[in-house]
Amino acid sequence: MMHRDTIEAFKSGDDLAFVSIYNHYKTGIYSFCLKMLMSRDLALDAVQDTFVRVYENRDRLMNTGAFKSWLYTIARNQCLNRIRKLKREVPLDEACELRSDQSPIGELEKSERIEFVNRYLAALSPSYREVIVLREFQNLSYEEIGAITRSTISAVKSRLFKARRKLANEMKPAMAMMAARAAEKPAENESDTK
Repeated sequence: MMHRDTIEAFKSGDDLAFVSIYNHYKTGIYSFCLKMLMSRDLALDAVQDTFVRVYENRDRLMNTGAFKSWLYTIARNQCLNRIRKLKREVPLDEACELRSDQSPIGELEKSERIEFVNRYLAALSPSYREVIVLREFQNLSYEEIGAITRSTISAVKSRLFKARRKLANEMKPAMAMMAARAAEKPAENESDTK
């Protein structure tokens, strides 16, 4: 957690405090934006715009204890703006097709597993993707997610439950297909040895 004195100094116009804040939060904000936008370039732009907004609006920060929620809310809004713009340009389902030559999930390298899950995350609605990313990848509490999304804790829990269920249902056919392929491989290997 960022030290409250640093945030107070930032509010008072201390540019070195802003640099400290940026260095402390940039990785988490980038990770959040990348999971939301599924594009490094868009994520980098969103991170840059997030910190520009933070800097320009520091006088609006009332409660230094809620800085992290305020920061993630700004990042969230930057991501949602880009998602809305993308929806007007490219149908999401075209960008998220699963390749039929995918190997079983257990045999995938870590980067391939991440890519596999990210494809399905991209297919979720922004509100579902957002709660999964904030909870599972950013490890934020329900309270923090509620503050960022301006939702009650029960609404966050409900949305997270529905998002997890939808993600699991979307992934089920591909997982079954990969499991079937994995089961066929040992049978093929046995027939080769005979």
